[in-house]
Amino acid sequence: MDFIGGLGNAFSRKVFSLDRQVRRAKLTVTADPHSYAYQSWMVQPGGDPNWLLAGSFLKFRVYLGGELAALGPARAIKTGCAVVSHFDVTALLHPGRNVIGVISRGERYGFALRLSIEYLDDTRLEIVSGADWKTLPGNDVFCPICWRKPSIAYAAKGHFGPGEQPEHIEGERWPFGWLEPGFDDSTWLPATVTAPDGALEPDGEEPPEYVVTRIAPVSVEALPDGRFVVDFGRAVFGGIELARRVAGLVELRLGEELLPWGGVRFQMRTGNCYQEGWNYPEGGGVLSHFGLRSFRYAELVGAPGLVASDIAALAVGMPFNGSESEFHCSDERLERVWKLCRNSVEYATPDVYFDCPSRERMAYEADAYINMLTHFAVESHTETARRTILYQMNHYTWPCEWRMFMIPVVYEYFMHTGDLALLRQVYDRLVVECSYHPLMRDGLVMEFPLRVIVDWPASCRDGHEFGPGDAVPNAFLHRDLTDLAQLAGYLGRTADAAEFARLARENREAFRARLFDQQRGLFRDNMTSEHCGFHANVFALAFGLADDATCGRAVEFIDRAGMRCSVYGAQFYLDALFRYGRAERAVELMTAHDDRSWLRMIDFGATTSTEAWNPELKPNMSFVHPWGSAPGNVIQRRLFGLLPEKPGWEAFRFEPQPGGLQRGCYRFKTPRGIIEARFDCSSGRLEKEVTVH
Repeated sequence: MDFIGGLGNAFSRKVFSLDRQVRRAKLTVTADPHSYAYQSWMVQPGGDPNWLLAGSFLKFRVYLGGELAALGPARAIKTGCAVVSHFDVTALLHPGRNVIGVISRGERYGFALRLSIEYLDDTRLEIVSGADWKTLPGNDVFCPICWRKPSIAYAAKGHFGPGEQPEHIEGERWPFGWLEPGFDDSTWLPATVTAPDGALEPDGEEPPEYVVTRIAPVSVEALPDGRFVVDFGRAVFGGIELARRVAGLVELRLGEELLPWGGVRFQMRTGNCYQEGWNYPEGGGVLSHFGLRSFRYAELVGAPGLVASDIAALAVGMPFNGSESEFHCSDERLERVWKLCRNSVEYATPDVYFDCPSRERMAYEADAYINMLTHFAVESHTETARRTILYQMNHYTWPCEWRMFMIPVVYEYFMHTGDLALLRQVYDRLVVECSYHPLMRDGLVMEFPLRVIVDWPASCRDGHEFGPGDAVPNAFLHRDLTDLAQLAGYLGRTADAAEFARLARENREAFRARLFDQQRGLFRDNMTSEHCGFHANVFALAFGLADDATCGRAVEFIDRAGMRCSVYGAQFYLDALFRYGRAERAVELMTAHDDRSWLRMIDFGATTSTEAWNPELKPNMSFVHPWGSAPGNVIQRRLFGLLPEKPGWEAFRFEPQPGGLQRGCYRFKTPRGIIEARFDCSSGRLEKEVTVH
């Protein structure tokens, strides 16, 4: 199969006939790999860049029988390789004339396609991309500039975000009916072969298959000046489909939040500006986005008579089975918070766990840790976690602790799945690339090679003082060594296991001796600092570095401190509180309704966790930021105390800490089966029950 479509936008089609009954049909599509744009401070010596995607997130949409059959590709595990995607399209074929159509957005070659058809009589037919296809160049259909109204989307208003481009659609050039067999494509050009089969090295890993969810509006509001505001009721990573029956220009504005004076904040806090002009021809038609945006609301200018059935959002993501988890308790507030976190996985999980769908679609290691734990707590799909690990280890990011996160990510993935093959594949690289134990001197690392981040945004660092022997990355070092010792044991590498366990003890002893202020009973930020900050104590407690006999003041300190950290740091703050029996305080924080709370996110109109607690802490915050979903896993792992003790949940613990709740029940699916757990404290004592089926 040859590559066709080439650089930029193109419509390609092929008509073929089927004269027998089809047993099965498989579609194979190869597209240009994603390229990257990155700033100098993001470049890691000897590594692939991992910054904003420079090309369109999607590179092909394939249609069969007039229906969307496939879209993609996923990011390649290894930069520069092509991802080969496979789709079962049997149900979309019928006897007689059929059309396969592709909208592509190539960076170099375009796409290569093979449709393999097996008939009931065992004969076969193959349709492959090549010079016998017809192509319509599409750069004057999806225009980067709105020529009919140049005031739309001036560059100074913002950008579209990583990889995307404005899609000012010229409907008078849109090939309406191009997916029908009888469409007249005589003016289309013969396809140009841009590269032969085998021009790109295949990725080698089976990519995920996206699903598209059609979302109807929950409300359409007509404003006095003729604008319409459409609310889809949830965060969308996708695009708009809009039908009009009359000619004219419709200005489309998308955003994650509403403006207080009416309309949609389409010049988003993130720097994105989603403002486009779609021109409809005489008689109207249906137009839709090719690329992907992040929004909940749409504002339309120049669309008189708009009704709800005219517009839909088309969300793109991974398959998600919402029936696989359930949580109920005696506090309705906590149920709402859990649902917000669950939505963060359902609404914002593409090919790998990523930062957000608007400004940064890159994969950060810390994001992966929290996203993955919450994902495992609400659904059984594990392929995204596996692909994220493989992708992330070829695309490290810049913060010191983020690199160190890869060891806990792999550890938690392995304990949940029991995937020994992946552990064998990455173990040696984890030891060499992600652990800084060779830099230890007398139990601590004095200076780490990458920039220590502590927390993000910087406004949530609570005055942490950076310096030699920094407590936060050294706490991560202890977590890494502890996890490596266990992983080595599961691999049968007994010498490694013993050595890492020894280094973990050495690190713990040095941490206590050199960073613990005996007089104040708190951990200092670094070896030379007199500041005993929130983060130094939270991470020391969360990662098991404290001496239980002397840590009482540290526990009291973080208990009284409140949510001084970011939505990222909240994961470890809650972990530390539950670890030291402060469940009531942890539940109080998860159900709080103040300026640093998940319920306040809901007040903002968010349907997933947000990037920061509020815009005052991070003015350019996104409203769709799945790494803020800590309660989604803390409820399962800490409140209910459900944790695997053997890989794949072959054995697990159930040690609930109700935290003042009268009742609670939790159900989720694991590789071992569905676990249902419940507790009841209404009688004055803890009654608990767990079943597996």
